[in-house]
Amino acid sequence: MAAGTFNIYAASEIFGAVKFVGANAVGPMLQVDFPNVMFRPANPIGLIQEEWGQLQITGEVLVDDTGIFGTLTHPDTALVSPLTSQYYIGKGVVSIDIGSTGTFTDIGNVPVFEFAPDIQTLPHFSSRYGVRAKDLEVITEKNASLNITMDEFTYKNLMLAFLGEAVVGP
Repeated sequence: MAAGTFNIYAASEIFGAVKFVGANAVGPMLQVDFPNVMFRPANPIGLIQEEWGQLQITGEVLVDDTGIFGTLTHPDTALVSPLTSQYYIGKGVVSIDIGSTGTFTDIGNVPVFEFAPDIQTLPHFSSRYGVRAKDLEVITEKNASLNITMDEFTYKNLMLAFLGEAVVGP
């Protein structure tokens, strides 16, 4: 075992890719890939506490060069509702590839992994009737973030939570 040291808040940003592979017992085994994510600390990091420690980060999901935020793969596109076998209790493995090198690292037990969409719209109202009536609404902005809670205080997970950069040298 080798010790490692990093400087806290030394990185102004940490970019990478995130992969979720379903391992649930109930519902479809989904795979979700986010190729361009910017990580940020999300909550205080308890270094003294009476509960299990957790590291919470937010990942701002950014579009790639084609305007895509990511992909979701479902195991069977022929299934149609109503279908109780498609009810879902989420479980799975979350892996992160810092710097998008093509090598994903499992970040351990993740009790919370949420995709949080944020859509802004611009409504249009017709003035052709006695009362102004909405006749169209268009999306003007698409944002999304990932809420990730990690249980394991590994060196790499801590670097994400503290925006750390490794100390190089003696």
